[in-house]
Amino acid sequence: MKTRTLISILILVLALLIICEGYATDKKVTKKDYRFVSGTWINEDYNTRAFSAKYVVHRDGTFDTYNRTSDTGKESSGHYEIIDKWTDYEGNIWYKMHTWRGVIVEGKPNDYELHKYSNSGKVLEYISRHGDFPTEMDENHLWYHIYYRQE
Repeated sequence: MKTRTLISILILVLALLIICEGYATDKKVTKKDYRFVSGTWINEDYNTRAFSAKYVVHRDGTFDTYNRTSDTGKESSGHYEIIDKWTDYEGNIWYKMHTWRGVIVEGKPNDYELHKYSNSGKVLEYISRHGDFPTEMDENHLWYHIYYRQE
């Protein structure tokens, strides 16, 4: 009876390890993630606000921003690096990113960003902070942004 119990426990532990490994591999950042986040993201409402209205993200880890959705001249450019990722129970994909704009000082990022991509891949929400990553997606946060993938 003890042998049967021991074997059952070992099988259970092995099954848990296999399941956990499946979730752990979901967190590995790959080139596919850079392809996923790339594209042109716009928000017409930002044409009259202080936020960039157009955000063009490139697969090579660079981005460009524009004051208005119709602008062709860049407002600014920068680099980004995906640090972590996960998928929530609704199928939304979350990323933690470092971004650099302008002069890079000692390799430290200018901003720590929390990005949320809708399960459809068509809506991007993010919050930007200095010094540490945001812990939640708060629509009332001063640096909350929302963009829509341009088709």
